Amino acid sequence: MSGLPQVISSPAELAVAVAGAQASGCVGLDTEFLRERTYRARLCLVQLATAEEIFIVDPVSGLDVAAIAELVSDPSVQVIVHAGKQDFELFFDRFGAVPANVFDIQIAAGFLGYGSSLPYGRLVEAVTGRALEKGESYTDWCRRPLTEAQLRYASDDVAYLLEVAVRLESELEDRHRLSWAQEEMSSLEQASAYENDPEQAWRRVAGRGSLSANRLGVLREAAAWRERSASRRDLPRGWVVKDPTLVEIARRAPKDLRGLEAIRGLSPKEAERSQKALLEAIAKGRSHPIEAEHPAPSRVIQRRARLLSSLADAVVRARCEDAGVATELVATRSELESLLSFIVAGSLREDDYRILRGWRRELAGEAVLAVAEGRVAVRSTDLPPYIEEVDLGGEEHGRGATF
Repeated sequence: MSGLPQVISSPAELAVAVAGAQASGCVGLDTEFLRERTYRARLCLVQLATAEEIFIVDPVSGLDVAAIAELVSDPSVQVIVHAGKQDFELFFDRFGAVPANVFDIQIAAGFLGYGSSLPYGRLVEAVTGRALEKGESYTDWCRRPLTEAQLRYASDDVAYLLEVAVRLESELEDRHRLSWAQEEMSSLEQASAYENDPEQAWRRVAGRGSLSANRLGVLREAAAWRERSASRRDLPRGWVVKDPTLVEIARRAPKDLRGLEAIRGLSPKEAERSQKALLEAIAKGRSHPIEAEHPAPSRVIQRRARLLSSLADAVVRARCEDAGVATELVATRSELESLLSFIVAGSLREDDYRILRGWRRELAGEAVLAVAEGRVAVRSTDLPPYIEEVDLGGEEHGRGATF
């Protein structure tokens, strides 16, 4: 593919492009959008790539892109993306389209030693040896007319998706990792990945861990109010109320306008405008506290879990290193500490922890359980990955199973 891509601005042209993608059974997809000043992202461009051609679809002119939403949700067409969750959110939000056949090259790269968050340009260079031009990453994609530089940049964003996907998929098959990567990508094929329940918005509020159970109920209702308000007014959440202010509202749980106006970070204008709905939310939260999902383990158990987590973390990192899988895909240190505390307390619910499900359990979850239960010891060695598991029953595993 050479020269500038075809810019599509009519339904007939879009129908031809979509039909070509359907016929080939595979399409590369990327989008450009703006959301700095709005709750909902404004779709500025859609880039599509087949093996033969690149298309730049321009919705700013008023072109209906519902046909692309249908393409995204067509199980007979593999949609290739790089870190595609936000791209798919656009089509779910506007059309209710749920992806049906996804291959995300960033996820695939995480299973092959490239890391789990390698930017597109660096991944393309690592896999193909081609260095992409930079310079338009912070451009205003909704401004018209588009420049030649913008068109080339937008084209590059999909030009190598198919080639990189083919190479990564082949390598995954060679290393018996394809089923693991597909399991991870399947999360992008669930409507729950894109649904936005205001009642769950409190779980994403930074600083919520400092609140008591009683005040978490207030946070839940206040966060739900903010979510609905931001959606209705089409404003970024932080423009309505920032997270630290939301946490302070929950902590103080004011009962009147005067109390609201005393909250640092809540503008008098917003307090006046939203007092009725916000005070009602606060009152509801005070009367409906959040019950702890699990009784917190004792401090003695938590201290023991923190010590054990060093061993478990070493085992996870060693197994990931041996397998060429990004450690952050498997478990974080905080996840391990939580897991181990409930193991020690004897109240573990395995479904609560991703490391004990699917490919993660196969790779490292069983080993973590063995360490926690004292069935396996850990020692250092001079050879990569420098950690050795030793079966305390007498049989030495070396680095564990071969990956």
